[in-house]
Amino acid sequence: MGTGLIEKKFEILPDNLKLKVEGYIDALLNENGISISSLSVSANEKSDEPFVVKPGFGGGKGIFGYMADDFDEPLDDFKDYM
Repeated sequence: MGTGLIEKKFEILPDNLKLKVEGYIDALLNENGISISSLSVSANEKSDEPFVVKPGFGGGKGIFGYMADDFDEPLDDFKDYM
């Protein structure tokens, strides 16, 4: 499982569950002897701005389930204006 997927799952959790997850991660780190103070905080986490994923080419593929065959055809409602 990649970190991006974990981050997406974490972002949709309500705040009370986010706190539980954070506590569980801290417990796992302590259990394995990893110091929390040794972890660096990225510039994105320092700010109050939410994590934003910028879509790449083809990022919207599969979002639209159906597009009519005559999608590009002129609409009858606008014949008076053409």
